[in-house]
Amino acid sequence: MSEAEAGATKQPDPTEQFRELRDACLEIWSKNLIETVNSEGYAKASGAALDGFLAVAAPLKEPTEQAMLKMLQQLNMPTSADFAGLAGRFTNIELLLDNLDAKLDRIEKLLAGMKAFPSAEARVAKESAGQGAVIHQGIAANKTAQGKKTAVRAGGTSKRTTTAKPVRRAPRKGTR
Repeated sequence: MSEAEAGATKQPDPTEQFRELRDACLEIWSKNLIETVNSEGYAKASGAALDGFLAVAAPLKEPTEQAMLKMLQQLNMPTSADFAGLAGRFTNIELLLDNLDAKLDRIEKLLAGMKAFPSAEARVAKESAGQGAVIHQGIAANKTAQGKKTAVRAGGTSKRTTTAKPVRRAPRKGTR
């Protein structure tokens, strides 16, 4: 079968004519409405209608808002003022978090700088490794010298008169 024979046997679609008619009407209406809306007369008429509406609605604005607030309170729903307050709180929290982040960055930089230098404990351990015997001898000599000397305290006694005991503290967390 050729295309000419296929086209001759094809029946016309009745809805196709209605679609074409609809499209033509919509195009005509669209052109006319665009011309009308862009005219000076339409702008004046719509402005006058809007002014009239605002003049009637202005006195009703405050009572309507008060009625809406009462209804929202009865339904336990938040008002726009509540949302504004929450937005302010979230902004404050965000600023605090930014400040904390900046402080943590500074602490991190300081800690990174401290790792470049050996700790005081490591330096003391290195220094004392070579001088350990000398230090121990000095401490032993100091103890024997203190044992021989007894200082006379106020009141003529050589012993302590207080019974205070040293305070024991809990070990720091994370040190071991």
